[in-house]
Amino acid sequence: MAADAVRNVPQDYVETMYTMGAKQSEVITLVILRGVAPDILNVLRVNMGWAWTYLVVAEMVAANRGLGFAIMQAQRFMDTPRIFVGVFIIGVLGVIFDLIFRILYFLLFRWKTL
Repeated sequence: MAADAVRNVPQDYVETMYTMGAKQSEVITLVILRGVAPDILNVLRVNMGWAWTYLVVAEMVAANRGLGFAIMQAQRFMDTPRIFVGVFIIGVLGVIFDLIFRILYFLLFRWKTL
């Protein structure tokens, strides 16, 4: 995903910098890194959801603590309200992390809309 973000930097910007006499390190820092930063933050936001999913699945499979383990224990004892509480907590944590990334995106890249 990061490589795709780098490929999406307009080639005109890079060529313009070289035409103006910029060195390769200047092109990388001034054009490429600044150009991909919004996309990288957005990729991190999306991948945080996948990370939470894998974390809960790992806790369900091979852990003796955590939300996934608590949900599996509740399932074994048919404690449906506890299952729903665990799923609700996972959802709330996901929304909170998504909002944090969106606010960070807005603060860092006001010139670009999400």
